[in-house]
Amino acid sequence: MSSKLTQFFGAFAVIAIAIVFILQFQPATPGQASGGSGSKCAIDIQGDCINSAQWTASYRLLAQRVAPGADADRLRAMGLYRRTTDGLIERWLLNRDAERLGLTVSDDDLTASLVKGRAYVSLPAQEGVPQALVVPMNVENRQTKLFDRKAYEREVRARTQLSEQEFREHQRRELIAERMRDLIRSRAHVSEPEAYAFYAREKSTSVVSYVKLDGRFYEDLVADTSPKVIEAWAAKNTELIDKTWDGRKSQYVPECRVAREIYLGHDGTDESKAEAKKKAEDALARLKKEEAFADIARDVSEAEDSKVKGGDIGCVGKDARLPKPVEEALFKLDAGATSDVVETEGGYFIVRVEKIAKDAEAEKIGRGLVTRELYLKHESDRLAVEAAKQIHAAVRGGKTLDDALKTHLDEVKAAKQGDGKDKKKGDKKAAKPAAAGGKEPVEGAKKEGEASAEVTFDNHPSRPVIETSLPFNVGGSPITGLAPGQDVAKLVFELEKPGDLVNDVVPLERGYAVIQLKEKAPVSKEQWEKDREGFMSGMRVRKELDALINYVKRLRVASEKEIKVKPEFATEPKVKADGEESPLDDPLGTE
Repeated sequence: MSSKLTQFFGAFAVIAIAIVFILQFQPATPGQASGGSGSKCAIDIQGDCINSAQWTASYRLLAQRVAPGADADRLRAMGLYRRTTDGLIERWLLNRDAERLGLTVSDDDLTASLVKGRAYVSLPAQEGVPQALVVPMNVENRQTKLFDRKAYEREVRARTQLSEQEFREHQRRELIAERMRDLIRSRAHVSEPEAYAFYAREKSTSVVSYVKLDGRFYEDLVADTSPKVIEAWAAKNTELIDKTWDGRKSQYVPECRVAREIYLGHDGTDESKAEAKKKAEDALARLKKEEAFADIARDVSEAEDSKVKGGDIGCVGKDARLPKPVEEALFKLDAGATSDVVETEGGYFIVRVEKIAKDAEAEKIGRGLVTRELYLKHESDRLAVEAAKQIHAAVRGGKTLDDALKTHLDEVKAAKQGDGKDKKKGDKKAAKPAAAGGKEPVEGAKKEGEASAEVTFDNHPSRPVIETSLPFNVGGSPITGLAPGQDVAKLVFELEKPGDLVNDVVPLERGYAVIQLKEKAPVSKEQWEKDREGFMSGMRVRKELDALINYVKRLRVASEKEIKVKPEFATEPKVKADGEESPLDDPLGTE
């Protein structure tokens, strides 16, 4: 009996507190300023004002929820001004739409929320937050564990700087916005067939075989680089050459240095640095024994673009984006001289100056290099796409990818060997290795039996080879180096069976690829049954958030021209020159 009486009087006490709470703290009447005298308009939407007191209350609640204890600098870095403003605009739009739908929050429901010590505050849905954030408030008596009005008053004032009545109106609007969010999200449904389609798309995997036809391979070994051919191409492309040269002339004139490099990189560790330095010192020792710089560069250098060209880096002017120590070493050398090992942050260099060109000669060399570069870019791209299309057509015609590639490589090798027969004698003469230190070329500089560093069809670092991808899903990518905008996974998952080709050659950053489906592993029904509940739940959450984001976006677009935000509430405040901040820099009252 005693227990029942205790329960009865306890329940009666809670009801009595709630009644007093409602009577004491009625919401502001329509048109009444919500935020106290002296508050200015922070955000104006369709003539309706969200005042600075309401804005500051939201800012303070957000700061307490997302960055408790953060100082003003940290809050500025988080963009909390903009996020507060966007959250309040979203809250207003949802409240206005709630009026259209007749959706409200009763005084009883509002009081029940406040008595529980919950303070709601809005973040924009586009941040991926599907509901208002909740800041817990300590509104209980420490002894009775019941609602304590004095504790509530202290919490409201300390956390928001609003009066109880102003805070009540602030929370009413937050709860209405939250009910609108609930309503919008409730309209998002996920059927099992829809979920299974997404699941199968996400969990199914494929493996492809592919070959890359890299433009660098065709530039270095296949393209015709005879002066006659380049001159003929240049005569048809004078406008392109002139425009490019005008933009790059300053890189060569008034002085540039025809140079070569050897580069040995490291990963920053002491062990790697020591290894790279040893390789560089060994290379320098070989140079001092009068081995050709170009041969050693092809043999040991790790500079991808210049390695295959014997270290050739063209005619280099100052400010050519070389590491500073390398540039300084290069411009101290005389023509024909080679540097010592040069240490940089990323590795070790050895550079050699073949020639110093100035003024008219520098312009002639520079323009010639630009012309050659443009020609090779155009020609290597043409050769790569032709090779890719030839291989693609051969596989469609019934050949295997391996046979199609072999046929192509045999053809370009034969063509190159045929072109080179008449030049063989001259090439031998020109192949004498140049000695370090500016000495005359020395016959037989390479030791007997030493492997040649010449780049060939069989050892070029970008030579075409058949590769196989790792298993990937529709959100993955089977190969690297794709040109922007290429969704290869989507193309592959449209293929029906192993052996099928992606419909066309695929553009790469430096060439083209031919891609063939090798394996296809669809998801099993057993796997779906195991994961169904969790997957559907996660998909429903994502769909609900998408629905909310799109709904709010439509509301905002419709009202965009009628939303006016005072500048001081739109972006993060800047610290003044004297180090002082405006009052709004510290809305938490920490200073």
